[in-house]
Amino acid sequence: MVLQRQRVIRDMPEQSFAPIIDGDFWQDAGPTEFVVTNPATGQSLGRETECDPSSVGRIVESSHRAFLQPTWQKMSAAERGRMLFKLADLVEQNAEELVQTELRDTGKPVTQLRAGELPLTADIIRFYAGAADKIEGSIKSGTPGEVLMQIYEPYGVVAGILPWNYPLVNAALKAAPAISTGNAIVLKPAQETPMGTLAFAKLCVEAGIPPGIVNVVLGSGSKTGQALIEHPDVSKISFTGSTAVGMHVQKTAADQMKMVNLECGGKNALIVFADADLERAAEAALLSGFVNAGQLCVSCSRVLVESSIAAEFEALLTQRAAKIVMGNPQDETTLVGPMITRAQYDTALRYLDEALNSECRVLTGGSAATMAAPCENGNWIQPTLVSGVQPGMTIHDEEIFGPVLSVVHFADEAEAIRIANSVSYGLSGSVWTRDGSKALRVSKALDTGICWVNTILSGYPQISLSPHKLSGTGVELGMEGMRAYLKRKSIVIGIEDDAPVGWGLG
Repeated sequence: MVLQRQRVIRDMPEQSFAPIIDGDFWQDAGPTEFVVTNPATGQSLGRETECDPSSVGRIVESSHRAFLQPTWQKMSAAERGRMLFKLADLVEQNAEELVQTELRDTGKPVTQLRAGELPLTADIIRFYAGAADKIEGSIKSGTPGEVLMQIYEPYGVVAGILPWNYPLVNAALKAAPAISTGNAIVLKPAQETPMGTLAFAKLCVEAGIPPGIVNVVLGSGSKTGQALIEHPDVSKISFTGSTAVGMHVQKTAADQMKMVNLECGGKNALIVFADADLERAAEAALLSGFVNAGQLCVSCSRVLVESSIAAEFEALLTQRAAKIVMGNPQDETTLVGPMITRAQYDTALRYLDEALNSECRVLTGGSAATMAAPCENGNWIQPTLVSGVQPGMTIHDEEIFGPVLSVVHFADEAEAIRIANSVSYGLSGSVWTRDGSKALRVSKALDTGICWVNTILSGYPQISLSPHKLSGTGVELGMEGMRAYLKRKSIVIGIEDDAPVGWGLG
């Protein structure tokens, strides 16, 4: 791992972050405030207003009114699509400002934002813009005297609860299909990362999306988030975050029979067979494990390696990991930034301490990183490779959500599948082999929502992601993810005026 020479990161003067209602900031939405910090430096960026329950109610009611407005109800799907195309254009036109906003809010490397997240945000919006008028109902077979139809309708107000690891991407991932299908949406960013979501919502207004269709509440999950998911005018919840919180959201929603989409944790496996292209597989493993400092739900943080090539592959990983540049997010050579929250920083270090006290062997990294000014107070952890990991160990079974790759050896295909499926999660996986039949067999055998073969972290936004096991419920991305924002309705039309009805009592 390379610790680069530090340049000064200049944080802007402190700001006040307020929720958005009807397209405008609402400065007095609650008496409580939180400090928002730059995770790379530990410096304060400003203070965030927490919406109290009554303010959440007003914001949800604003979205409900906007949804019921005749102009929105009568708007064609094609027109909603044109608004989203305009929004995608605005994201690109304001790309550098959004990059700097996300950089300060999350500490992400500037090249990761410029080359990855901003283009992906625009791509997601354009995908759902083009799909707006592509939803089709159906005619079912019935009796000659009846026409059976199935159509789709928007839910109304959707609650979009965002994680702190990819706030801007997730704002688009939830808002774009919601708008495309005719819903209104109230976004709730994580308490630690409000800035990108606020900027996104203001661009929605600039794109011509009516005020109130995209509102934003701010605050903690326990207060603001709870009030949002409990509000009776919220008809659907789309949540991305931890499994524990996702379970709570689902239990709460069940009391009102609300539809819920959950994308939660993952402890995903990248499986490397002896016949794989080891050079490419090593590059994929390091990218998947260390991009965004490992704070990625679909990250493959377990590397399962066939025993016959394990020593060779571990050497490849170690050699390449030593070249990873960690440091100033503004420097274009930086590949790995800080942990985004202090709580997750502490959690990841606790997992590392447990690994060091077990029979595991640290190949590289293994501790907090000591950084030069002005990053000395940031949440920095060295990219870490741990060998000798076995199923049943905490470091193997539980999601660390940090820059830690666990290397596990397996003897054959059956053992690889057994180990990969031995955890409670089922989000993603990756298979590396030159044998096409083996690749398909293993992909089908993995109990995951998505599996990459000889590639990693690709296919978005066209491909859908349907979490398995404790990784969540429902579906995101792709056309399937769009239909998740629509409720189905069946209509039966009698077309014969003299057809008998009822008991014939007349």
